[in-house]
Amino acid sequence: MRGADRRGKLLREYRDHLTVALLISLGTLPFLLRSGLWPALALSTFATLVFGSCFFLLNLVRNRIRLSLFSLNLIVQTVLIALTVFVGALLTGWAGLATAARRSPLDEELLRTGAGFLTTRVTPLALAGGILLAGLVNAYFAIDRKLGPGVLRNWMTGKYYNPKEEERIFMFLDLRHSTTLAERLGNVEFSAMVRDFFRDLTDPLLESRGTVSHYIGDEAVITWTPKQGIKDSNCVRLFFRMREVVAARAGYYTRRYGLVPEFKAGLHIGPVIATEVGEVKSEIVFHGDVLNTAARIQSLCAEEGCPLLLSGDLAARLRLPEPYKARSLGARRLKGKANELEIVALDDP
Repeated sequence: MRGADRRGKLLREYRDHLTVALLISLGTLPFLLRSGLWPALALSTFATLVFGSCFFLLNLVRNRIRLSLFSLNLIVQTVLIALTVFVGALLTGWAGLATAARRSPLDEELLRTGAGFLTTRVTPLALAGGILLAGLVNAYFAIDRKLGPGVLRNWMTGKYYNPKEEERIFMFLDLRHSTTLAERLGNVEFSAMVRDFFRDLTDPLLESRGTVSHYIGDEAVITWTPKQGIKDSNCVRLFFRMREVVAARAGYYTRRYGLVPEFKAGLHIGPVIATEVGEVKSEIVFHGDVLNTAARIQSLCAEEGCPLLLSGDLAARLRLPEPYKARSLGARRLKGKANELEIVALDDP
């Protein structure tokens, strides 16, 4: 990701955290009005800045923690969330004491009396509440992330218990020359490289609002709703963002496997039927011709000499920003299809 894009993304994330913190602090405003309107507004603003900034920094740290054990990862992140809640509550509580006493937060007498109050009353409650809240929230989001963003919520609400038709964008993302790589590296090392490759897919996937529908060997099937995938051309940005991540990790791949993985992708948009299947191992699956078409488009990548191809139907709905360059390859008859489909190539920016 370019420097300007990265800064813009961080600013948007910080704005989102401040917005959530502001909404929460406004909910407590009626209880703070006893100290007066302006002190209450000042304290609410302070709480917004503290909690918004704390959770923004926490999010930056959490995204970089990838421990091998799910349980250990859950514990570490829960502790970090609890500490964040504790620090935020401590700072806000101290500001509240100073506001109620109408003194400076650095007043010596307030420091003596306030420290004892916070230590004996506020601190234990904030710490216990922080751990409990962090455990519940983090467990939900950790499981949701393992299953795929939104999957746990869809299961809990029964959204796809009965078959439902909806429009979706699908990408088939596949490692290039996988058979040759498996023979060269051996099965164990090749599987380790596939694991690392899909692990590096995490940040680009979250940034583009995509969801992994399922994995097929060394291939990932990724899906978006039209709103998520078309906005900011997220469905194609994922591919190029993934290239940046792999390029940044080229040194690791070269040392570990003696090569840097290459990949290709095909995209298409269309109606599918989504439904929940299975009782012993339940999944939300998608049925429809759009998946088969996206897979066929991806199979053209080697023939056309372009690592990223998409259907003309999808390309027509995207507003590609600079420096993305779309190039029509004309109509193609895909294997197993009666009608021709326009194929569009996206060249490297």
